[in-house]
Amino acid sequence: SSSYIDEGVKVDAWEILNINISGRLLKAEIGMVSYFVSPTDPDGFHLTIFSPQEFLAQLANIYLHIAAGFKTKCRETWMRECAITSRKVIRNPEKIHVEMDFTSLKKIQDSVISMASCRVYDDQGGLFTARIKGLLR
Repeated sequence: SSSYIDEGVKVDAWEILNINISGRLLKAEIGMVSYFVSPTDPDGFHLTIFSPQEFLAQLANIYLHIAAGFKTKCRETWMRECAITSRKVIRNPEKIHVEMDFTSLKKIQDSVISMASCRVYDDQGGLFTARIKGLLR
């Protein structure tokens, strides 16, 4: 088994350092509070695909609550679909940038349905791209 799966997933923790929402665009900066360094990666830290899925879901949750006019979390947000591609390894754990472009946002009765195109990147050229679909209900 992988030491990351056995131990590392439990060590990885992150925080939102800042967030800015302007229209359909959300920009945020994430910092890893703690992280696992694989003994088989001689270059040290690399962001796994699990953490970006977590923070994209949390940022979408924030965006959808604001889009629905709420000031606090009062509903559930479900990530219905998620496709993430690792384009180039992200190595900077302290400053991870996120851009989410909510290309579709529909209010249907008490629910908000959305789609977003996302980029997760660092200042060293690392890049993940993602497409997510979510539902606030």
